[in-house]
Amino acid sequence: MPNSFDSPLLYQKIYQDIEKKIVTGELRYMEQIPVLPDLCKVYGVSEAPVRRAIDELSRAGLVVKRRGRGQGTFVIKRLIRATVRVLLLADFDIHRSTQAACHEVFDLMAGVHEAAREAGCEVQQVSREGFDHLPRAGVGTGYLVIAMSAREYRQGIALAESQSAPCVLLNPPSAEGKASVRVDMELGAFLGVNYLAQLGHRRIAYVGGVHSEWALPRLQGYRNALASNGLTADPALVRDTNGIDAEQDAVALDSLMALAEPPTAIFAGSDYRALHLLAHGKQRGIRVPQDLSLCGYDNISEVANIEPALTTVHHPLIELGKVGVELLLERLTAVSPMDAPMDRLIKPQLMVRDSCASPRR
Repeated sequence: MPNSFDSPLLYQKIYQDIEKKIVTGELRYMEQIPVLPDLCKVYGVSEAPVRRAIDELSRAGLVVKRRGRGQGTFVIKRLIRATVRVLLLADFDIHRSTQAACHEVFDLMAGVHEAAREAGCEVQQVSREGFDHLPRAGVGTGYLVIAMSAREYRQGIALAESQSAPCVLLNPPSAEGKASVRVDMELGAFLGVNYLAQLGHRRIAYVGGVHSEWALPRLQGYRNALASNGLTADPALVRDTNGIDAEQDAVALDSLMALAEPPTAIFAGSDYRALHLLAHGKQRGIRVPQDLSLCGYDNISEVANIEPALTTVHHPLIELGKVGVELLLERLTAVSPMDAPMDRLIKPQLMVRDSCASPRR
């Protein structure tokens, strides 16, 4: 018996069959469709018509092809009127440097735009000055909120709720009980300090914030790693700096190295602090990593190209932006399972470079 797809227009019939499954919900949003060999078996055809059908589905905005990690072809439910409004709330926060804030927003937006292009939706970037003039959010409009403090995130939530629109918080210090995508900062600090302990360091200092909502998870991760390696948390090894004033970090380094038993390693709560410590250490003749190991947090672009290249924890901002768009589209299309986690926690990654070594004393 001839195959029902056996005709000169094979790819059209394959296209129509897959399209029907997408439209009826048999294939759901962000579900991976079978790989090429399996589709050939299903339709009893060679690869050529299947490839063309997938290409046509991609051009129509019904599927998206992904390469690299998580590669494959996935269903996307294109919303013709889908709009992602990004609310930028960025009042100055003494605990976050202006450089860090710019780096954060830039990388988050890069991820947002990349994911929006794949999904075929529009991105509207709105600063605080435009909040009073926003048109009502339509059925296909949702909000991504980028802010520098919990108070600002709550302002973004209130604005979205006033329009009865779904919203997702990007990179908040805590979930605030709302849909959010954030990095496990406590785990990130743990990874950095644990690496130093595994190298043999027993006197590991912390230079960073100790009170702000952004600093507390990193400080806790520092303490957790010490405990995990049988080390006692010594308050004398903790220095509170704001991450902006290089002089504060210089004073912190001087006071630590003046201790009767100085540290052999420092975990800095941000890469900017680590850069301040490295520069001041060079002025004092402290060699990194020969005399002092140094680990940062954030993985800003500068730290891979300095001497020595900085070991740090990668805070994946671009990935946060992409996952934020995906989560918002899931909420707009109402395809998320009821038990799907609304607080997406992304794992950070330790970037081992040249600024850490086993202690010499």
